[in-house]
Amino acid sequence: MNRFDRLFWRRLWSLTRPYWVSDQKFAAFGLLALTLLLSGSILAASVVFSYVARDMMTALADRNAGPFIYNMALVIAYNVVSAPVVALAGYVTGKLMLNWRQWLTEEFLDDSLRDRAFYRISADARIDNPDQRISEDLNTFTAFAVSFVVQVLQGLATGVSFVVVLWLISPMLVLVLAACVGGGSLLTIVIGRPLIGINFAQRRLEADFRYALVGLRNNAEAIAFFGGEPREHRALLQRLYAVMANFNLLIVWQRNVAFFTYAYDFLLPLVPYLSLAPSFFAGTIEFGKITQASAAFITLRTSLSLVIDQFNSLSSFAAVVERLGAYSEAVEAGRLSMQQLTLNTPDDRRTLVRDLSLDIEDGEALLIVGDSGAGKTSLLRAIAGLWRSGRGRIVRPPLAQVMFLPQRPYMMLGSLREQLCYPHAGDVSGERLAEVLRLVHLESLPERIGGLDAEVRWEDFLSLGEQQQIAFARLLLNRPAYAFLDEATSALDPGKERALYDCLESARIRIVSVGDRLRLPRYHHRVLELLGDGRWRLGSAGS
Repeated sequence: MNRFDRLFWRRLWSLTRPYWVSDQKFAAFGLLALTLLLSGSILAASVVFSYVARDMMTALADRNAGPFIYNMALVIAYNVVSAPVVALAGYVTGKLMLNWRQWLTEEFLDDSLRDRAFYRISADARIDNPDQRISEDLNTFTAFAVSFVVQVLQGLATGVSFVVVLWLISPMLVLVLAACVGGGSLLTIVIGRPLIGINFAQRRLEADFRYALVGLRNNAEAIAFFGGEPREHRALLQRLYAVMANFNLLIVWQRNVAFFTYAYDFLLPLVPYLSLAPSFFAGTIEFGKITQASAAFITLRTSLSLVIDQFNSLSSFAAVVERLGAYSEAVEAGRLSMQQLTLNTPDDRRTLVRDLSLDIEDGEALLIVGDSGAGKTSLLRAIAGLWRSGRGRIVRPPLAQVMFLPQRPYMMLGSLREQLCYPHAGDVSGERLAEVLRLVHLESLPERIGGLDAEVRWEDFLSLGEQQQIAFARLLLNRPAYAFLDEATSALDPGKERALYDCLESARIRIVSVGDRLRLPRYHHRVLELLGDGRWRLGSAGS
């Protein structure tokens, strides 16, 4: 990932939201509020004392010793009082970072060590250095997220306060400041855009080098027995040179950004002097107002130019979000979970399911039963992302790894071959198609219609039971991680139903079924019964 695109924002939201709606939310928001309260008190005092500093500079320019000493004493008192407040604000912010990191790390560890997820991830070449993502990237993520949010909120408050100060001095200065900050932020983004991808690569290469050194330490005896030191030496140097080459590219682009930001920082404080000097020489403005405007300009520039000041950090943060998001998605790739899920009817007049929490273990099949209107199909729609009336959290594999089979399957226009391969199976040999048709007890179908490439009006030609068999054939060819079956065998006799469920078990396709409470429990491990009015009961299929 090399930009702040939709994927970045989606991953950022999925990483950020859980902590702030968890059982720790009150403590988290309390610490955040205390941080902002302390920062706000410092800001309010700084606005007041900008006028004190103005009067002090005016008294100095006028050689008026009494007011100068008085205002100097006030400025010193302000700094003495604000020092412990600033220190306490830093402590509270650090405490918030620490609590969030601990909670998020616990969640990542819980998810990683469930259903052998860490084993799968360790064997996934796309997820490099999973240990570093938990130990280091989570720390970087929480530290930057908290500090950046606090800076943004402080910047907004500072902006409102000091824009008023500048406006009272000269409205023209506000317009000049807006142009300088807006133009500077845009140029920084244009110049420093490549830093995002380079920072991501640097973190990965550093982790690879560190991982190789750990491997050298852990296997030192075996390497010595085989005399493999020269080979290990070459491999380590190769990784080191990759780190150095990318770091060289990193500092080149940091230099390019620094060329601009240094000049920007140097010239910006001079703008108020250049703008107000004619008025001062004309005697229409006090000298203290020029210094006050310059101080306000610098304060506003610092508050409003977060993009300029934090671009290197933002690019590193984007890389961290990418790494953590990819890790989290890999952990959840084979997992199905519902956490405090409540579903309502679209008009919110009736609750179908209330506070449902359920983890489906790897290899476990779930059957959902209940009376008509209890919410069985609505629950499947919620898992698919098609039902939005309610609240809670659903974790499931990506939709590309999931298939939903309704009671009446969709029969597309096209040949039998296309019908079977729908939607993602791609190019499948005739032998494989014949084998799957045999498994679902439709081996004679090609002969009946004139071959795999023949087209008929499928909904008229096939019975509902045969259409359901076609749907199971699609499952076997597409091989999703999960299959959600909504009365998907209702038109089949018990023998064919048993054969189809046996096929899914042999193919290791995990299933969640909605159906008959008498016929289907034998093919499942647990039964979720929806009792109406939001009530539910979970038990084993044998009970």
